[in-house]
Amino acid sequence: MFKKIKWLAGFYRPFPGALVILLLLTPIHAAVFMVQPIILKYIFDLVEEGQATLPSHLQFLLAASRYLELGEIAGAALMWFIFGAVLLVLYIFLQGTRAWMNIRLEWAFRQQAFNAATGKGPDFFNKFRTGDLLTRMTDDVAEKLSWFACSGIWRFFEALCLVAFGLVMMVSLNPKLTLYTAAPLPLLVIIFMKTASLLQTRFDRLQKKISALNNVIESCFSGIRVVKAYNRQRMWRGKFADSIGERRNAEIDAVKSWAMIESLYWYVPQLGIIAVLLAGGYMAIYGDVTIGDFVAFESYVFFLVFPMFDIGHFLVKGRQSAVSIGRLMEIEKYPPMVPENGKKNGKVEFAAINFNRVSFKFDDGDRELVNGIEFRAGKGETIALVGKVGSGKSWVINLLTRLADPTDGDIRLDNRPLIEIPLESYRAIMGYVPQEPILFSGTIEENIRFGNGDLDADRLNQVIKLAQLDSLIENSADGVKTKIGVRGLNVSGGEKQRISIARALVRDPRILLLDDCTSALDADTEERLWDSLEKVMPEMTCFIVTHRPKTLRRASQILLFDEGRIIARGTHDDLLTSSEVYCELYSRSELKEQVGAE
Repeated sequence: MFKKIKWLAGFYRPFPGALVILLLLTPIHAAVFMVQPIILKYIFDLVEEGQATLPSHLQFLLAASRYLELGEIAGAALMWFIFGAVLLVLYIFLQGTRAWMNIRLEWAFRQQAFNAATGKGPDFFNKFRTGDLLTRMTDDVAEKLSWFACSGIWRFFEALCLVAFGLVMMVSLNPKLTLYTAAPLPLLVIIFMKTASLLQTRFDRLQKKISALNNVIESCFSGIRVVKAYNRQRMWRGKFADSIGERRNAEIDAVKSWAMIESLYWYVPQLGIIAVLLAGGYMAIYGDVTIGDFVAFESYVFFLVFPMFDIGHFLVKGRQSAVSIGRLMEIEKYPPMVPENGKKNGKVEFAAINFNRVSFKFDDGDRELVNGIEFRAGKGETIALVGKVGSGKSWVINLLTRLADPTDGDIRLDNRPLIEIPLESYRAIMGYVPQEPILFSGTIEENIRFGNGDLDADRLNQVIKLAQLDSLIENSADGVKTKIGVRGLNVSGGEKQRISIARALVRDPRILLLDDCTSALDADTEERLWDSLEKVMPEMTCFIVTHRPKTLRRASQILLFDEGRIIARGTHDDLLTSSEVYCELYSRSELKEQVGAE
């Protein structure tokens, strides 16, 4: 629990002014609020007995009435209204500060969780599914944590101040009657101790069921075309119904527990009101207390009901928020596969990339995805990676992008270990096109620019021509402003690949990584693409995963992979004469291309 408190306290550091205001103003407001019953006592005693006195430390409240030379009752009424106005101003300022902090903290929670998630590696996204992450960054933050983080905590602090000041004032009026009033309070402590673990368990179960439901929704909508093509709508409706039913049951269990416990926190303090009515009324009848004392005491007990409810509400919401804090901390604590190694610092130049007995496997895996590979790629070379599915080609690309670092051996850039180069600086010289083109909702131009806001129109047109996107732009009514839909729904597979290639080229990269990204292009388009790229590639080192015959013939060096190892290497002509495996792969690819052309 201490770690969660420390985590939450860290978000207050950027707001020292608001923190000081809340620390100072909360007890001041509570102290001023608890003076009200004393003023009521003064007014009632004044009306009942014709005379009354305020405590010496409150005599200044009568200054306005004395200045205006008002009668005692009129002066008391003026004092009441002035006091109420001051209390209202304090309340509005305090509430405004809390609301301001609520919004700032909610933004900070979301931003930190998002920043943490985007810094993780592929293993993180294998463990945390998209729907679960969305739940943590939305429901956990907005519904469970943002209000509690400020208003919940400071209302609890204010409630403690109100109870403390109230009890002190009640003891000063009548210790015996105070004892009757405070008798039910230990029951609240017992209730909390008995119910804390139950609340924790049920709130944790609820958040997991919400994540599971969001995962079902995200999976169905992401693959809606496959769902409809295989006529599996009914199956997914059933999955959704089961998941939402489980969430409903978890929600009902949590609400039942919450309602029961909050009801107890609401009704137990009201026993104090009954005690005042019975004991205080009896004492007032027999003259042990004045009518003013009785009214003041009844006011104090009534005023303490809501603070006691706030204390109970804090304890319940605290358990719920602790679950959400734990879920956000789980994201942050998950170790990144690749450390940041400092900030961007100038442009990285290179002449060669060396793989020195590089191996990689997941921490919880026993299979080497890449196993002891060695090769050198010089500046301006084109390295083709070939092999059957699952042979380790794409993981070499992942290691080059530093989505992961080797578990054994090292990769060097001009004899400098890659892990020693600042990550941002290294990736600034890289262009990457994944195996499955990833496009974002927006226009063609926005997807090509991808954050490069200072890109001029000439450079944009240049990469459009290089990526063979001319025909798409010319045949679109809005040109580069054409919207491509969610995940590029409105463009074909080949057009997605060409937009992804343009996005990689727009950065003028020194290292270009193409992970089987021309598979949806026809042979002629791919040939024109490589003709265009060769004009800008003398200074660019290119790694490409491919089986396309024309591309393989252009490669400076071909690496043949099998089960994570390089089993053959050389130029296209060398491998045709030295490797039966390569000949078989090449012949099969060439046959497919010829059949496709016919």
